[in-house]
Amino acid sequence: MIIGSVAAILIMVWFYNTANGRNPLHWAMAGFLVYFIVSLLWTVAINPSIKDAAMHSRDTMLMWIARYAYIVVAAACAVVFNLKVGNKSTDED
Repeated sequence: MIIGSVAAILIMVWFYNTANGRNPLHWAMAGFLVYFIVSLLWTVAINPSIKDAAMHSRDTMLMWIARYAYIVVAAACAVVFNLKVGNKSTDED
């Protein structure tokens, strides 16, 4: 939980610093929303089945994936969003 919050803050700071002519506060909030929505969808849609499999098999790797995969997936989506959408707007200016 704390690691996910730290990741969200780091993503907001990164988006704020890479605003490239946009309102930095709005761009930081966009980064947070991408991170939050993806992590929420991962937690609701995919994580219950991973947790179920981890509890039945007692597989340590599955337990780690169930706990922390949402951070990696959401951060990766935020990075892709920033690189794709951020670069498009920079080229048009």
